[in-house]
Amino acid sequence: MITPPVIVVAFLAIAVIAVMTLVPFMRLVLGRIVRLAFFLIPVAVAAAGIAMIMNDETIFERPGPQQRVVRFVTMNSAAASPSGYGSVICEVGNLPQAATPAESAPKKRAAEEALANQREPRRRLEPVATPAPLDDVYPELLRRGYPGISRQKLFQLSQDTINSLGGWKIVKADPRNSTIDCIYTTRIFKFEDDVRITVQASGEIDVCSRSGLARPAATSLLRYFPGDLGASVGHIKEFYEALEPKMDEVYKEEQDRQNAKKPH
Repeated sequence: MITPPVIVVAFLAIAVIAVMTLVPFMRLVLGRIVRLAFFLIPVAVAAAGIAMIMNDETIFERPGPQQRVVRFVTMNSAAASPSGYGSVICEVGNLPQAATPAESAPKKRAAEEALANQREPRRRLEPVATPAPLDDVYPELLRRGYPGISRQKLFQLSQDTINSLGGWKIVKADPRNSTIDCIYTTRIFKFEDDVRITVQASGEIDVCSRSGLARPAATSLLRYFPGDLGASVGHIKEFYEALEPKMDEVYKEEQDRQNAKKPH
């Protein structure tokens, strides 16, 4: 049965089509919109491809192109976890920012007071898990563990790794909590992303990354775009890959010491 709302919607649709067909100005506008769309879509695809290449990410690894594309355009943070689920995100307030030499003492004191007066207490960044399907596992997000190495040694090696990476900068290292707050600056557009690394007493190293555009104090219009095109996942991957050779050297040295102690 045709109801009044259906009739109204059909009438409006016919009216819009008639106006756009019969009025030359509307035809001109429609044509320009279509041409603009044909121009913007390839540009957007190319920009996304370049961004993923720069982030050392691809849509063709696990869990598959569909899941990765959806994640890269809808999520702007990531965290390593035992499961490696892509649905694990980071929740954190304003991380400490790097001070510039031109920053005056009054501004520094004002910034410190504002940070101290924040309602949200400072705490270690914890990954927050949401229900995830079995096909949501990202190899880059599997948390790494290094048993047999002291927490202090892992903390120092993590700092050395960060210092060896281009674009990374430590803004605060807390040996009491074995936590390192970092800023990653992109090479072209100079966007800043937040990365927090925490060495656990168990020998596991948590890495959590969030787009700087997702900070509570962000003012850029780009903050309304929900995805980071794989940047957060790429930062976690980059850190772990740079850390692995250093850990291999530590284990090799320990093995050599053990072999030297054995009677010949």
